Amino acid sequence: MVSHALGTDLDVIAITDHDTLAGIESARKAALGTRLRIVPGVEISTLYHGRECHILAYAFEEVSVLDKLLSEQKTRRVERARNIIQKLNAMGFNISYDEVLGEAGRASIGRPHIARVMIKKGYAADPQEVFIRYLGNESSAYHKIDYPDAADVIEKIHLAGGIAILAHPGNSYNFIEIKELKDFGLDGLECYHSSHTSAHKRRYLTYCQSHGLIATGGSDFHGTVQDYYQFGVLHIPLESDSPLLRNSSNGARDQTETYSQTLCK
Repeated sequence: MVSHALGTDLDVIAITDHDTLAGIESARKAALGTRLRIVPGVEISTLYHGRECHILAYAFEEVSVLDKLLSEQKTRRVERARNIIQKLNAMGFNISYDEVLGEAGRASIGRPHIARVMIKKGYAADPQEVFIRYLGNESSAYHKIDYPDAADVIEKIHLAGGIAILAHPGNSYNFIEIKELKDFGLDGLECYHSSHTSAHKRRYLTYCQSHGLIATGGSDFHGTVQDYYQFGVLHIPLESDSPLLRNSSNGARDQTETYSQTLCK
Protein backbone atom coordinates (compact mmCIF):
# COMPACT_ATOMS: atom_id res chain seq x y z
CA MET A 1 0.00 0.00 0.00
CA VAL A 2 2.83 2.39 0.86
CA SER A 3 4.51 1.68 -2.48
CA HIS A 4 1.30 2.53 -4.31
CA ALA A 5 0.98 5.77 -2.34
CA LEU A 6 4.55 6.69 -3.27
CA GLY A 7 3.68 6.06 -6.91
CA THR A 8 1.12 8.87 -6.73
CA ASP A 9 1.47 12.49 -5.60
CA LEU A 10 0.23 11.68 -2.07
CA ASP A 11 2.26 13.05 0.82
CA VAL A 12 0.09 11.84 3.70
CA ILE A 13 -2.07 8.77 4.18
CA ALA A 14 -3.95 7.30 7.14
CA ILE A 15 -4.36 3.61 7.83
CA THR A 16 -7.94 3.13 9.00
CA ASP A 17 -8.72 -0.58 8.95
CA HIS A 18 -11.94 -1.71 10.58
CA ASP A 19 -11.59 -2.26 14.33
CA THR A 20 -7.85 -3.00 14.24
CA LEU A 21 -4.54 -1.14 14.45
CA ALA A 22 -2.58 -4.02 12.93
CA GLY A 23 -1.51 -2.28 9.71
CA ILE A 24 -0.19 0.98 11.13
CA GLU A 25 3.26 -0.06 12.32
CA SER A 26 4.13 -1.98 9.16
CA ALA A 27 3.10 1.03 7.07
CA ARG A 28 5.27 3.33 9.19
CA LYS A 29 8.26 1.04 8.73
CA ALA A 30 7.68 0.86 4.98
CA ALA A 31 7.49 4.66 4.79
CA LEU A 32 10.76 5.31 6.66
CA GLY A 33 13.14 7.40 4.60
CA THR A 34 10.44 8.45 2.12
CA ARG A 35 8.36 11.60 1.74
CA LEU A 36 5.23 9.76 2.89
CA ARG A 37 3.77 10.56 6.29
CA ILE A 38 1.57 7.99 8.06
CA VAL A 39 -1.30 9.19 10.26
CA PRO A 40 -2.45 6.58 12.82
CA GLY A 41 -6.09 5.72 12.41
CA VAL A 42 -8.83 3.14 12.79
CA GLU A 43 -12.46 2.85 11.71
CA ILE A 44 -14.59 1.79 14.67
CA SER A 45 -18.03 0.20 14.28
CA THR A 46 -20.58 1.69 16.70
CA LEU A 47 -24.32 1.94 17.19
CA TYR A 48 -26.21 5.20 16.90
CA HIS A 49 -29.93 5.02 17.71
CA GLY A 50 -29.83 1.29 17.10
CA ARG A 51 -28.17 1.37 13.68
CA GLU A 52 -24.57 0.78 12.66
CA CYS A 53 -22.45 3.93 12.57
CA HIS A 54 -18.76 4.04 11.65
CA ILE A 55 -16.52 6.48 13.50
CA LEU A 56 -12.98 7.16 12.30
CA ALA A 57 -10.30 7.80 14.92
CA TYR A 58 -7.21 9.76 13.82
CA ALA A 59 -3.98 11.04 15.32
CA PHE A 60 -4.39 9.25 18.65
CA GLU A 61 -1.42 8.78 20.97
CA GLU A 62 -2.59 6.62 23.89
CA VAL A 63 -3.17 3.35 22.04
CA SER A 64 -3.79 1.51 25.30
CA VAL A 65 -7.07 3.42 25.70
CA LEU A 66 -8.35 1.83 22.48
CA ASP A 67 -6.86 -1.63 22.98
CA LYS A 68 -9.65 -3.01 25.20
CA LEU A 69 -12.35 -1.59 22.95
CA LEU A 70 -10.77 -3.07 19.81
CA SER A 71 -10.17 -6.42 21.51
CA GLU A 72 -13.88 -6.57 22.34
CA GLN A 73 -14.69 -5.61 18.75
CA LYS A 74 -12.60 -8.52 17.49
CA THR A 75 -14.54 -10.94 19.71
CA ARG A 76 -17.84 -9.54 18.45
CA ARG A 77 -16.74 -9.91 14.84
CA VAL A 78 -15.61 -13.52 15.30
CA GLU A 79 -18.89 -14.43 16.99
CA ARG A 80 -20.86 -12.80 14.16
CA ALA A 81 -18.83 -14.58 11.48
CA ARG A 82 -19.41 -17.95 13.15
CA ASN A 83 -23.15 -17.25 13.44
CA ILE A 84 -23.42 -16.23 9.79
CA ILE A 85 -21.45 -19.29 8.64
CA GLN A 86 -23.72 -21.52 10.74
CA LYS A 87 -26.79 -19.99 9.07
CA LEU A 88 -25.27 -20.40 5.61
CA ASN A 89 -24.37 -24.02 6.35
CA ALA A 90 -27.98 -24.65 7.41
CA MET A 91 -29.05 -23.23 4.04
CA GLY A 92 -26.87 -25.79 2.25
CA PHE A 93 -23.67 -23.82 1.61
CA ASN A 94 -20.39 -25.58 2.34
CA ILE A 95 -18.32 -22.84 4.01
CA SER A 96 -15.98 -23.12 6.98
CA TYR A 97 -14.71 -20.55 9.46
CA ASP A 98 -11.10 -21.41 8.55
CA GLU A 99 -11.79 -20.52 4.90
CA VAL A 100 -13.19 -17.14 5.90
CA LEU A 101 -10.30 -16.55 8.30
CA GLY A 102 -7.91 -17.26 5.43
CA GLU A 103 -9.56 -14.51 3.40
CA ALA A 104 -9.34 -12.05 6.29
CA GLY A 105 -5.65 -12.57 7.08
CA ARG A 106 -4.60 -9.91 9.60
CA ALA A 107 -7.71 -7.81 9.00
CA SER A 108 -10.75 -7.80 11.26
CA ILE A 109 -12.98 -10.59 10.03
CA GLY A 110 -16.11 -9.31 8.35
CA ARG A 111 -18.92 -10.04 5.93
CA PRO A 112 -16.81 -9.16 2.83
CA HIS A 113 -14.51 -12.07 3.66
CA ILE A 114 -17.47 -14.44 3.81
CA ALA A 115 -18.64 -13.02 0.48
CA ARG A 116 -15.25 -13.73 -1.12
CA VAL A 117 -15.41 -17.38 -0.04
CA MET A 118 -18.92 -17.73 -1.46
CA ILE A 119 -17.83 -16.22 -4.77
CA LYS A 120 -14.76 -18.48 -4.99
CA LYS A 121 -16.97 -21.51 -4.40
CA GLY A 122 -19.37 -20.45 -7.14
CA TYR A 123 -22.32 -19.65 -4.89
CA ALA A 124 -22.60 -16.10 -6.23
CA ALA A 125 -21.23 -14.01 -9.08
CA ASP A 126 -20.14 -10.93 -7.13
CA PRO A 127 -20.24 -9.31 -3.66
CA GLN A 128 -23.40 -7.37 -4.50
CA GLU A 129 -25.31 -10.60 -5.10
CA VAL A 130 -24.00 -12.12 -1.85
CA PHE A 131 -25.08 -9.13 0.22
CA ILE A 132 -28.48 -8.73 -1.43
CA ARG A 133 -29.38 -12.41 -1.10
CA TYR A 134 -27.60 -13.51 2.08
CA LEU A 135 -25.48 -11.04 4.09
CA GLY A 136 -27.21 -7.66 3.91
CA ASN A 137 -28.95 -6.19 6.95
CA GLU A 138 -32.34 -7.49 5.81
CA SER A 139 -31.08 -10.77 4.34
CA SER A 140 -31.49 -14.37 5.48
CA ALA A 141 -28.04 -15.00 7.00
CA TYR A 142 -27.56 -11.58 8.61
CA HIS A 143 -26.50 -11.48 12.25
CA LYS A 144 -26.52 -8.20 14.15
CA ILE A 145 -23.62 -7.20 16.40
CA ASP A 146 -24.23 -5.22 19.58
CA TYR A 147 -21.53 -2.64 18.92
CA PRO A 148 -20.69 0.03 21.55
CA ASP A 149 -22.61 3.29 21.57
CA ALA A 150 -21.27 6.02 19.28
CA ALA A 151 -21.09 8.58 22.09
CA ASP A 152 -19.00 6.23 24.25
CA VAL A 153 -16.60 5.53 21.38
CA ILE A 154 -16.16 9.24 20.64
CA GLU A 155 -15.30 9.77 24.31
CA LYS A 156 -12.69 6.98 24.21
CA ILE A 157 -11.14 8.42 21.05
CA HIS A 158 -10.71 11.75 22.82
CA LEU A 159 -9.26 10.02 25.91
CA ALA A 160 -6.69 8.48 23.55
CA GLY A 161 -5.81 11.99 22.33
CA GLY A 162 -7.45 11.39 18.96
CA ILE A 163 -9.90 13.05 16.60
CA ALA A 164 -13.35 11.52 15.92
CA ILE A 165 -14.77 11.73 12.39
CA LEU A 166 -18.10 10.42 11.05
CA ALA A 167 -17.26 8.03 8.19
CA HIS A 168 -18.95 8.20 4.75
CA PRO A 169 -22.19 9.92 5.88
CA GLY A 170 -23.72 9.86 2.37
CA ASN A 171 -27.51 9.82 2.71
CA SER A 172 -27.42 8.04 6.06
CA TYR A 173 -27.67 11.05 8.39
CA ASN A 174 -29.66 14.24 8.56
CA PHE A 175 -28.28 17.45 10.09
CA ILE A 176 -30.23 16.98 13.32
CA GLU A 177 -28.43 13.66 13.83
CA ILE A 178 -25.06 15.14 12.88
CA LYS A 179 -25.63 17.96 15.38
CA GLU A 180 -26.34 15.38 18.09
CA LEU A 181 -23.13 13.52 17.21
CA LYS A 182 -21.31 16.87 17.34
CA ASP A 183 -22.78 17.44 20.80
CA PHE A 184 -21.30 14.06 21.78
CA GLY A 185 -17.91 15.44 20.72
CA LEU A 186 -17.66 14.52 17.02
CA ASP A 187 -14.81 16.54 15.48
CA GLY A 188 -15.57 16.28 11.78
CA LEU A 189 -17.08 14.59 8.74
CA GLU A 190 -15.65 12.47 5.95
CA CYS A 191 -16.80 14.85 3.21
CA TYR A 192 -14.79 13.29 0.41
CA HIS A 193 -15.51 9.59 -0.15
CA SER A 194 -15.52 7.23 -3.11
CA SER A 195 -19.26 6.63 -2.62
CA HIS A 196 -20.15 10.34 -2.35
CA THR A 197 -21.60 12.37 -5.17
CA SER A 198 -20.49 15.94 -5.79
CA ALA A 199 -23.71 17.02 -4.04
CA HIS A 200 -22.76 15.02 -0.93
CA LYS A 201 -19.31 16.61 -0.94
CA ARG A 202 -20.65 20.17 -1.23
CA ARG A 203 -23.31 19.52 1.41
CA TYR A 204 -20.89 18.25 4.03
CA LEU A 205 -18.08 20.68 3.23
CA THR A 206 -20.53 23.56 3.69
CA TYR A 207 -21.71 22.09 6.99
CA CYS A 208 -18.15 21.66 8.26
CA GLN A 209 -17.24 25.22 7.32
CA SER A 210 -20.29 26.69 9.06
CA HIS A 211 -20.05 24.52 12.20
CA GLY A 212 -16.31 24.44 12.84
CA LEU A 213 -15.82 20.78 11.97
CA ILE A 214 -12.84 19.11 10.29
CA ALA A 215 -13.35 17.87 6.73
CA THR A 216 -11.58 14.64 5.80
CA GLY A 217 -11.73 12.20 2.90
CA GLY A 218 -11.38 8.51 2.17
CA SER A 219 -11.04 6.24 -0.82
CA ASP A 220 -12.43 3.14 0.97
CA PHE A 221 -9.54 1.20 -0.51
CA HIS A 222 -9.54 -2.38 0.80
CA GLY A 223 -6.52 -3.77 -0.99
CA THR A 224 -8.33 -5.86 -3.58
CA VAL A 225 -7.60 -5.64 -7.31
CA GLN A 226 -11.03 -4.14 -7.89
CA ASP A 227 -10.28 -1.33 -5.43
CA TYR A 228 -7.12 0.00 -7.06
CA TYR A 229 -8.99 2.37 -9.34
CA GLN A 230 -10.08 4.22 -6.18
CA PHE A 231 -6.65 4.56 -4.67
CA GLY A 232 -5.16 8.06 -4.63
CA VAL A 233 -8.00 9.69 -6.55
CA LEU A 234 -9.20 11.83 -3.62
CA HIS A 235 -6.96 14.79 -2.80
CA ILE A 236 -7.78 17.00 0.16
CA PRO A 237 -5.74 20.16 0.85
CA LEU A 238 -4.27 19.94 4.33
CA GLU A 239 -2.41 22.68 6.16
CA SER A 240 0.79 21.67 7.91
CA ASP A 241 -0.65 22.67 11.31
CA SER A 242 -3.77 20.51 10.89
CA PRO A 243 -4.69 18.52 14.04
CA LEU A 244 -4.88 15.45 11.78
CA LEU A 245 -1.08 15.49 11.55
CA ARG A 246 -0.57 15.15 15.29
CA ASN A 247 1.35 11.98 16.12
CA SER A 248 2.04 11.25 12.44
CA SER A 249 5.39 9.82 11.45
CA ASN A 250 8.16 11.60 9.51
CA GLY A 251 7.99 14.93 11.36
CA ALA A 252 6.34 18.24 10.50
CA ARG A 253 6.45 20.13 7.22
CA ASP A 254 5.97 23.78 6.37
CA GLN A 255 3.94 23.61 3.17
CA THR A 256 0.33 22.75 2.41
CA GLU A 257 0.13 18.99 1.97
CA THR A 258 -2.18 16.58 0.20
CA TYR A 259 -4.10 14.23 2.44
CA SER A 260 -5.85 11.01 1.52
CA GLN A 261 -7.40 8.61 4.02
CA THR A 262 -7.29 5.04 2.80
CA LEU A 263 -8.60 1.75 4.08
CA CYS A 264 -5.99 -0.91 3.51
CA LYS A 265 -5.57 -4.55 4.41
